[in-house]
Amino acid sequence: MKSQVQSAQGERRSFGRTTARFAAVSAAICFLLLLTLALWNLGAARWQHEHNPVPGSFYAVEGLPMHIDCSGTGAPAVVMEAASSAPWSVWRKVQPGLSQITRVCSYDRAGHGWSEPRKGARDAETIVRELHSLLDKAGVKRPFVLAGHSAGGLYVREYAREFPSDLAGVALIESSSPQQIDELPGFRASYEEDKHDAKRELWEDRLRVWSGWERLLGHCKVSAKDFPGWAGQYDAMACRPDYVDTDESELNYFEESSKQAGRLMSFGRIPLLIITRDPNFTEGMSQRGAAQIPVWEREQEGSKSLSPLSWRVIARHSGHMVPLDRPDVIVAEITRLVDYLRGGPSPPFQSTATQ
Repeated sequence: MKSQVQSAQGERRSFGRTTARFAAVSAAICFLLLLTLALWNLGAARWQHEHNPVPGSFYAVEGLPMHIDCSGTGAPAVVMEAASSAPWSVWRKVQPGLSQITRVCSYDRAGHGWSEPRKGARDAETIVRELHSLLDKAGVKRPFVLAGHSAGGLYVREYAREFPSDLAGVALIESSSPQQIDELPGFRASYEEDKHDAKRELWEDRLRVWSGWERLLGHCKVSAKDFPGWAGQYDAMACRPDYVDTDESELNYFEESSKQAGRLMSFGRIPLLIITRDPNFTEGMSQRGAAQIPVWEREQEGSKSLSPLSWRVIARHSGHMVPLDRPDVIVAEITRLVDYLRGGPSPPFQSTATQ
């Protein structure tokens, strides 16, 4: 009887050791697999970068490199500020046309495109300080025209408040309004929800990218059909471990940036071009988005009061992404602004037209 008990105990110990070894081996295999995927993702990201050279130049701003891409010649130069989360390449349909008539510069804010991420506040004051330094380093001559799309419009307003003598003209393209958080129906609730979700999504996104899982699933490539001539650049920017969700770093500071930009009450006599979406173009728009259009329209029309030398153009058949939907309108109207600054005919100040 005693021997049977001892035998059973021995079998349990042997089974326990076997189970432990199996668990250890399984854990080791999983770790090696994850490490292999992570190293593969890192290597693939570096390979993409090396085989898709970044247009433009890099300058150290406050100790970290920032990317700016300038093309064309002439004055005044046009500097373009992208929307929240958008890299410099969002202007890819606009910059070639404008660079035929003057110097044009697009750039990446910290954590966007190829400008390295930064710690600390990402509000309008910080972004404007960095842009001002970058333009100094890049030798962009003053005064210039500053154009901003969406949230980029807030940074344009803050730049004008801090450095008005730098600007010859301003273009606000579907620009965010300092009042939109509380004026647009449902925007406040949506904004607070986005901030809450971003904390959770950050760690989920980091795990998927750092582990190489996103690349394994084929989520690190874009369609060449959707990005003709630019697919390589977008592939190179995808799934970089150091840049996971860093283009969302300004989200938590949107309200603070709105307050800062709202301190500008007037551009003075700086010419102001306003380009906005087509309010009748509601394809694919949510019910909440459609409810916001009348208020958005009022805010955009009200922006004309920021300068007596302002005019507004509604881009027919365009949604919020005017730089992609109607780049021709942006090129034509900024060309009109530049011509005026060079002594050409006056734009139709205080008018609103659809093109």
